[in-house]
Amino acid sequence: MNIIGLDPSLTATGIISLQDGIIDLAKTTKNRPELPTIERVRVIREQINKVIEHPSITPDLIVIEGFSFGSKGQSLFETAYLGYRIREDLEWFKDRENIPWIEVPPTQLKQFATGKGNANKEIILQQVYKRWGVEFSDNNQADAFVLAKIGEAYLSDDIMSLSLIQQRVILDLESKQKEKGEKTPKKPRKKVK
Repeated sequence: MNIIGLDPSLTATGIISLQDGIIDLAKTTKNRPELPTIERVRVIREQINKVIEHPSITPDLIVIEGFSFGSKGQSLFETAYLGYRIREDLEWFKDRENIPWIEVPPTQLKQFATGKGNANKEIILQQVYKRWGVEFSDNNQADAFVLAKIGEAYLSDDIMSLSLIQQRVILDLESKQKEKGEKTPKKPRKKVK
């Protein structure tokens, strides 16, 4: 099972690919803030698409962090532009390559990692190490890793091994997919490592 986690940001997008529970790619895009927004978004999209299209990856599911509502001013529009351009690409991959994707709200990412929906980035870094034994110095990669772990659990047939809070996150995501009329992108369930 291969899951890609995406933590989109105009300054540093975290990208993680998990192959059967093992990190096979950990990347953070770095953009030059002096570039126009359209150029920065193009560079980020290209880097994400290269990962998705890489022949050794072939994702079973892509998990992207949902929009944060803390942005203000011009950054609100720039962040929305980035988010929708990435989602447009994800829809293309879903339609053309049959690669499903789901969106996880930031509070559920935090709940899955820490048990609380309002944890800060440093706590997520700490909990990723504590829960999964993986150390990141980059909080963008840590968030993308948690998203990939959510994807693993989402495709798993064994959510009983998760904490109650993590189970609720997965069940809520499944419920939202059904509400949207989307087929749950599950293949025959495998056990999560």
